[in-house]
Amino acid sequence: AAAGAAEAVPPPPVAAPSSPAPSFPDLEVPSAPPGASPDAAWLREGSAGWEEGEDIGVVELPAEVSRPNVLEHFCGAGGRTLVHWAVDAKKLDSQDKQQVSPHFEVRFPGHEPQTFQLVIYPTVINDGRRGAGFKKAKGRGRLVLKCQSLGLPTNFPHVSFILAIGKGELRQPARGPVLHNFVEQTMGGLPKKREEWDFKSGVDDSRTVTVSVELWPSSSSAFA
Repeated sequence: AAAGAAEAVPPPPVAAPSSPAPSFPDLEVPSAPPGASPDAAWLREGSAGWEEGEDIGVVELPAEVSRPNVLEHFCGAGGRTLVHWAVDAKKLDSQDKQQVSPHFEVRFPGHEPQTFQLVIYPTVINDGRRGAGFKKAKGRGRLVLKCQSLGLPTNFPHVSFILAIGKGELRQPARGPVLHNFVEQTMGGLPKKREEWDFKSGVDDSRTVTVSVELWPSSSSAFA
């Protein structure tokens, strides 16, 4: 490396929030851009361009994905990214106020790789001391996509993403796509009327629930 070049410093761990999780506008979920499925592209469109797996719609997840807190990461043509995160079911009965996935990289054409995470916040039942944990919420909560990169370039494209939980017979219908500008706001989620998931309903025999996101770059006018 050139002398004096600064080494990249990995982002620090996510600290527990001191304020309630962010909410997102209660707007109608926009229709998908041309060529994208209104539900889940990886379930209906096949896997042209994916670097791993033969057909994302039918491929069985590797055994490793059934272990708590493990990430499975697929990269596709045009910057399309698919992530499966296995969440330990025991966490859904804890007093924790969030669950955070391992980091994963998103590589859009013409841009430097950026670091993202998935975050689960339990539904707030009341404002008391124990009113915001997963146990009180009975495993219900919302799923948020967060950009962890510092100083995201101003020309970074808007991001379209789809969220889903469960796998196999326990897979719930995917929601989205949502269009979000991570330059303006580091966290993006579903509109309020569609944001709550019953994570316990997706827990399988491995005692994990699989949380999935598919994302791709979009122009700000893609959903006009």
